[in-house]
Amino acid sequence: MKIRVLLAMPMLLVGLTTAVQGQVMNIEQERISTDTTGWAGTAQVSFQYFKNKAEVWNAGGHLHLQYKTKKSLFLALSDYVLSKSAGDDFANAGIQHLRYNYKINDWFTAEAFTQAQYNKLLNVDFRWLLGAGPRFKVVKTKPFRMYAAALYMYEYEELADTSLIHRDHRLSSYVSLTLKLRKNLTLLNTTYFQPKFTDFSDFRLSSQTDMKIAISKHFAFKLSYVYFFDAAPAENVPNETHALQNSLSFEF
Repeated sequence: MKIRVLLAMPMLLVGLTTAVQGQVMNIEQERISTDTTGWAGTAQVSFQYFKNKAEVWNAGGHLHLQYKTKKSLFLALSDYVLSKSAGDDFANAGIQHLRYNYKINDWFTAEAFTQAQYNKLLNVDFRWLLGAGPRFKVVKTKPFRMYAAALYMYEYEELADTSLIHRDHRLSSYVSLTLKLRKNLTLLNTTYFQPKFTDFSDFRLSSQTDMKIAISKHFAFKLSYVYFFDAAPAENVPNETHALQNSLSFEF
């Protein structure tokens, strides 16, 4: 079994990374690359308290479990973040995600997923996703890897402060790039594009770029930048958001 524990370091825009990813969870950055079968996982807990004119509490948690066989890959992911001040929760978001991959051959994989979430900053009381489709290995060399996918996704969404319920059919496509510049330095980028099948002008775009630096055999530093754009967000929610996060990982 291979377990990685992530220890949160001070973050810029604390809590917003999960809020941004609350729309489009970046599964590619969550996959643990391993040539062995069996269990692997990550766990992350963060907490921050500061006081100026008001007291502010920030807390977050992340859990990832992965099980791999020769042909199959099972992923279970859970994210939660809470920012609280003077009795008001101004950032409260959670995600639970399950995904299954079945390897057809060396370049083609069948993929299926389901996801449940809520996000106060994005005015989402509840969103449920269900999807499936093909995933392709486009390039795989020692320094560079590229994967692409085009999945069908059904979306059920209940918005806060309104009786509106959305039931939409979307394309969930992504491109994932990994470039190993040096033995201890890796760059990763994943970009998602999720338009409605009936109206491609109503789309979501999410891109995450990571720089991972291996400090030693067991420790690594990661800097992540996340950009998110929603062409048709909920009322009083901005079209685009940005987040920057750094973390220290311990692997054993």
